[in-house]
Amino acid sequence: MPAPGQDVSISGGSAVSSESAPASTAPESAINGPAHPGGPRTTPAPARPAKRSGGGSAVLIATYDWPPYVEHNLPHGGYVARVIRAALASVGLEARFEFMPWARGMSLLRDGKVTAVAPAYRTVDREIECDLSAPFPGGPLALFGLTPNALHWSDLRDLAGLRIGVVRGYAHTQDFDAAAFLSKEPANDELANLRKLLARRIDAMAADRNVVHFLLRRHLPAQAASLAEFDPILGERDLHVCFSRARPDHAALREAFDRGLATIRASGLLDELHREMRRLTEEQPAGQ
Repeated sequence: MPAPGQDVSISGGSAVSSESAPASTAPESAINGPAHPGGPRTTPAPARPAKRSGGGSAVLIATYDWPPYVEHNLPHGGYVARVIRAALASVGLEARFEFMPWARGMSLLRDGKVTAVAPAYRTVDREIECDLSAPFPGGPLALFGLTPNALHWSDLRDLAGLRIGVVRGYAHTQDFDAAAFLSKEPANDELANLRKLLARRIDAMAADRNVVHFLLRRHLPAQAASLAEFDPILGERDLHVCFSRARPDHAALREAFDRGLATIRASGLLDELHREMRRLTEEQPAGQ
């Protein structure tokens, strides 16, 4: 993961001090932000910290459309935005989100022009340029094929010869990404790979299960029964916030976020938000 997208801005609610409002009882605006964050996609390139309502600086986070985890059209920006907003609110900080393509977000991160990029998988390369947060729940990463062709595999070499759709710039698992003997065909996003798979232009695709189920229900409900998972999955992947090592405050901000994440995990809010996200993969009405 990452995923391509266009720029749009979402501001969080008012900052909430950890003394007065733990994450589980923080005002809804501090956890959720705007109910429907979609709007004009006209965000200038950020060059300095965003100002929050109290006059301080909000934590500026670059993100991208990757439903059902995060998307500018999802209520409150989706699961990832709600987790980050609640964790930061519990330690008295405010989040502001800029939706943009992954590559642009990472470029701004390297220059220290955004505080962080999220969500991100932990990889060897990302650990070099990111001060990665503690993990929070993501989902299963799997291979998908047409129902008659979904395979049981025990070694990645069992997949040699298959045309496997991936998303350009995504990380998967270390072994899968390093497997040069696999034929991987890049596309711009998972929906493009789903359409290629249904048209038999590829034999399989690698993607997060929740993303695939959500996209099928939103865009291709009549085709949902046509796809099946390969067995076993590639792996379970947690999500992280990637704090910019170019910023002198990166360690302090990452430590503050980790404290807030521990608070909302202990309160049960983190699991509740994850369950709400997973329900979107089951309940998403067609055409929405």
